[in-house]
Amino acid sequence: MQHHSPWQTIFYRSLAAHEKIPASRYLQLATVDNHGHPHCRTLVFRGFNQDKNQMYLHTDNRSEKMSQLEIHNRAEACWYFSETREQFRFSGHVESISDKKSIGQSEQSKTTNCSPEAQRLRLTHWQNLSDALRESYGQNYDIAKPDENFVLLILHITRVDYLRLAPLPHLRVSYHLDASENWQAKSAVP
Repeated sequence: MQHHSPWQTIFYRSLAAHEKIPASRYLQLATVDNHGHPHCRTLVFRGFNQDKNQMYLHTDNRSEKMSQLEIHNRAEACWYFSETREQFRFSGHVESISDKKSIGQSEQSKTTNCSPEAQRLRLTHWQNLSDALRESYGQNYDIAKPDENFVLLILHITRVDYLRLAPLPHLRVSYHLDASENWQAKSAVP
């Protein structure tokens, strides 16, 4: 059973402090390609499941990151909040839920058929998109059925690195899930 961590309180406080700043919904996601080269891109934060330590993101099945995640499903999201001068790095494995398959339900990247629960979650995310965003996946979209290229990404968070740059002195704390799935914290050098 995963227990809530102090980082969640800090994270939600930072998110609330920036809710009126549209750019604060953007974060960077880093993946690795089949040659071991890192790739980083900006995505929009689409939600968080606090009980399961899961971050939700969306992407297009035709994007490069999908082929990278099929090979290496480990990833890190980096999020900087400018007003509070805080950085969060979320590490874990990414599960991708597409039209008929789910990849990376565990750290070992395996393709499986999507569970009904996963498909319902994907449908909910699809239906919460604006019409303009749904059109970006295909002009003849059906609100009741996600486009085949719409992918829900779930970052299963196992490590969080928190850095506060203001006020001085800087504060850095690393959190990780231990073998019993309890969060452990350790101060680190900024």
